[in-house]
Order: sequence, then structure tokens, then C-alpha cells
Amino acid sequence: MLFSSAAGPMVNLASTSQSTFTPQLQSLETLSSVAASIKVPVLEDPTWLQQQNAAEAAQKKNNNATKTVTYSVTSKGAITADMAEFKAQANATLNDSRGWARLGVTFQEVSSGGMFTLVLSEASQMTSFSSGCGTEYSCRAGRYVVINQDRWLGATSSWNQAGGSLRDYRHMVINHETGHWLGHDHESCGGPGQAAPVMQQQSISLQGCSFNPWPIATELWSTQLGIDKR
Repeated sequence: MLFSSAAGPMVNLASTSQSTFTPQLQSLETLSSVAASIKVPVLEDPTWLQQQNAAEAAQKKNNNATKTVTYSVTSKGAITADMAEFKAQANATLNDSRGWARLGVTFQEVSSGGMFTLVLSEASQMTSFSSGCGTEYSCRAGRYVVINQDRWLGATSSWNQAGGSLRDYRHMVINHETGHWLGHDHESCGGPGQAAPVMQQQSISLQGCSFNPWPIATELWSTQLGIDKR
């Protein structure tokens, strides 16, 4: 393009622009080429940090793994409750996503043996499992998770007066006694109005807590299975 003015002769702008910027463009290309050839050094974590990261990754993998816990079901004494219903509801409770399944485990009923035995017992037969078992409530004795038939059929006055349903009581008593097998001792109410820990003796007293059939976050561990998800 030619441009003229009263102040001077015509100038070829296209030619002037090309001759002016060509050296600059060449310099940029050279810098870009040099930058591309530079290798950024790779900084490795110190050995102690590598080992810590590896241990944490292994623990996370272990915690996320699903472990199968097997159990068998039996009864003792004169049973008037529906055993098929007992088996079905117990299995539903144990594998409920609100319960001990949050440990990353699946509970599987087997015909015999298993890791523990779930028992529906006539009240008068409860003491035959252990001197620590009484005829009024359920208990755990060694490998036996023993549910008192009277409690299975009618819950307790403490639970009923608080407005808890029979199905929720059954959830709670299965979770509570299985919790003992998992390695838990009894817990106490954390404060008025709070959800009771499932390991609280809610059959006896809510201690100011609200009834709760499921393990709370701080109860998500098991010494029996070597799992801790707290």
C-alpha cells in the first residue's frame, strides 16, 4: 500500500512493516525454541513422605474393601415368633446402608457355623448362654448374639414411651448386640436431645437422648474385624 502526504514522498507501508518486525519475530521464535528445549527438573518427595503416602493409600484401599461376615441363625426354647421373619429382618438390618454395613462389610447368612451365631431365644432360656445374660433383655455371649424373644415381640417400655416403632427397636437390638460381637462396650448419651449411640442401653433408658437404631459416626470401628472408619 502506498501512502503520500504533503510532507514527503510516497511510502510502501507493507514493505516497511515487514522489514521492521521480521527481526523481532525471529527473536521470538528463537526464544520459543530455547524454552521448549529446557527440561523442568522433577522434584521427588523425601523418602519418609513417600512411605507415609504409600501407607495411607494402602489403609484407604483396605478400608474401602468389602469384607464378608458370615453368620448362622438358630433358636432356643419355645419360639412363637415367626423365624422366617426374624431371619429376613435381621439380615435386612445388618446389611442396611445406615448400619454396620458402613464399615465396608456385607453380612451373609450361612446354614451353619459362620463367624457368629444369631439366636432368637425364649426369655427363660437366656441365662443358659451366660451368667451375664438375664431373662429381661438381650445379650451377647462369646460367639452368640442372643435376642430375647419377649423384646423382639414387644420392645421395652422405655422405647415404646419415647415413640419408637417395633421395627426400629428390632433394628436397634440387632445392631446393639452385634455391636458387642464387633468389639464394642456400652456407651452413654452424649447430651440431651442428641441421637443415642446404638451401643447405649436404649432398652433400659434413653438418658435424655432420642432413640436411634443405627451406629453413629464415632462407633464405626471394629476390633473384631480390624476396621476403623471414624
